[in-house]
Amino acid sequence: MRYLMNMTVQISSLLLLLLLIISCSDSENSLKQITDTRKDISVYEDVVTIEDIAEYTDTEDIIIVQDVISDDIVDVMISDSTDIYEDSKDIISIPDTITDLQISDDIRDIISDDIADVVNLPDISDTIIQDVVSEDITDISQCVSECQKDQKRCKDSLTLEICADFNKDGCLEYGFYKTCENGCANNDCIQNQCQEVTLTELEQVIPSESLVAGKYETTKINGFNDDYLYNVTNYTKIGVRREWGGSVIFFGLSDGKVGMNTTNTIDANDTGREVQVAFYDPDRILQNCAYNASCATVPSGCPNSITFLGWDPVQGGNRCNIGSGVESVAMDKEYLVVSTIPLFWNPDWDRTDCDSSGCNDPSKKNRKSDVRVIQRMRFITQHVVELDYTVINLSNLEHRPTYQEMPTMYTANGKGGTQDLYKLFDSDNNVIPIDQPAGGDGFYYKNFKSSGGWVAMQNDAVNYGVGIYYENKVQDFQGWQLRSLPFNNVRALFSFGIPASGTVRARAYLSLGNYNTIRAEFTTLDKKLGPFGTLDVPANDAEVTGNMIIGGWALDNKGVTSVYAVIDKSITVTLTYGNDRPDVCKVWPGYSGCNTNKVGFSGSYNVSSLSKCPHLLEVYAVDADNNVRRIGSKKVLVK
Repeated sequence: MRYLMNMTVQISSLLLLLLLIISCSDSENSLKQITDTRKDISVYEDVVTIEDIAEYTDTEDIIIVQDVISDDIVDVMISDSTDIYEDSKDIISIPDTITDLQISDDIRDIISDDIADVVNLPDISDTIIQDVVSEDITDISQCVSECQKDQKRCKDSLTLEICADFNKDGCLEYGFYKTCENGCANNDCIQNQCQEVTLTELEQVIPSESLVAGKYETTKINGFNDDYLYNVTNYTKIGVRREWGGSVIFFGLSDGKVGMNTTNTIDANDTGREVQVAFYDPDRILQNCAYNASCATVPSGCPNSITFLGWDPVQGGNRCNIGSGVESVAMDKEYLVVSTIPLFWNPDWDRTDCDSSGCNDPSKKNRKSDVRVIQRMRFITQHVVELDYTVINLSNLEHRPTYQEMPTMYTANGKGGTQDLYKLFDSDNNVIPIDQPAGGDGFYYKNFKSSGGWVAMQNDAVNYGVGIYYENKVQDFQGWQLRSLPFNNVRALFSFGIPASGTVRARAYLSLGNYNTIRAEFTTLDKKLGPFGTLDVPANDAEVTGNMIIGGWALDNKGVTSVYAVIDKSITVTLTYGNDRPDVCKVWPGYSGCNTNKVGFSGSYNVSSLSKCPHLLEVYAVDADNNVRRIGSKKVLVK
């Protein structure tokens, strides 16, 4: 048999070497001799190896497949009697009699540049042999599909492969299809190609003292069930009383003792004097006009006294000295959480007359209000505790804005070995005299301003006491005293209404120590408090196309300066801040921007360039102190 080739052709591009081998029964020139070529010869198309061919030694005709590429062939010499393949190591002899060879007319491939010389061949047109097909052998390997038809996979970050019969042999294998982008083929994602999107919990407006809460204990002393949360070093602790609605009855040093001790800075005298919340309604402010909500226009006929207060839920309990009790008390991570439905301070608040006998009426003296209070407490530092309040209106009765106690702080009065914390200081170290008569009960009060949004009550030596900071930085305060008791109180003049079936939120902070310690703690707190808010639009797991609308709100103790979104940790989208959101300021009253309700943000991003996958959308807000905080995150699906 002869190879027909043009002796003068310049061989380039891909190397295609077709080895034609026939075994002869009377020759020792077995196909097994060809295995010495090892890596020098690769057989493609049907993925047939040299070893596969070597097994067919008794066959006169052999299929030699399409492309056999070798970088190592130096010289090929073919004569009438013998063809010789010569490389650096091996010489293969081929029988001089080759029969029944079928040569394809479709000759396409180009033999490699590595063949240096071809001799002793007669002239032929510029063709090279593609397929040598045996008439006798129909199958030399078992066809096994590698995958399922049209199945796709990303081979790497840039290349997608699709399953098809690329070799036209009836078997399915992966082959190059098109470019991958973000793990998807031209944004055409299929299962298991999209990157996983995981939402994480939002950071707190200010970090806790520790990721782990301090010691928690429950005591039963003098008939009261009290719960105490310690800071992580057990240096300080704060306590609440279950019988009194979970109101704060202790804040001081741990002193190595269970329960209360003489370092307590809180009054804890009765159901009305703790750190607690209480609420009012200007249309229902006193008995005798509260019943028909006419107090704003028709004066009450009852004395102007706390005995005849109108609608007035009080966390601690009522004027009958009956505590509100609790629905639940529990630790939630580093928070001590209390839920209660306060009693009405005056069980007779909606009477049409001025009778005040309700404390003697078994059906009235435990009269619960129509609001729920959820109080969450945690240590920020060993001297500072956060008080986070949620008030839920359980009725469809709306209460117009007025000054509320959210919360109010009653300080120790010298009884039980405690210090008398009667000296009131503003944030500029000014002593505030409480000298304005309040009415028939003999109390005195004083309205004043404190520019830092906090105040402190100290002992006579000004070396021990307690302070309170309101996160919305309300600057108007009111102090109360009755030295004959003694009675010491301070609260922010914090005005807001309680919507029908609505919710109101607020946060305040207590600090323990002398005036300078309190000032240092609150100054640091004031600078580090971060923005907070909500990403309202889009909804989590929303399907988005085209321009994705982004919207929500953000608040801060000093004001928000900018808001932006980040997609997949890499794409930043500037958002507009200052949209009208009066609904937000009804829930979080008193914050910067709530005087105009311009606390919303909005913007959009065209998601057409994103892969059709879930994507992570996060929103960050920046405040006047350059604090940056993630205020919302959602998972969205691009369609």
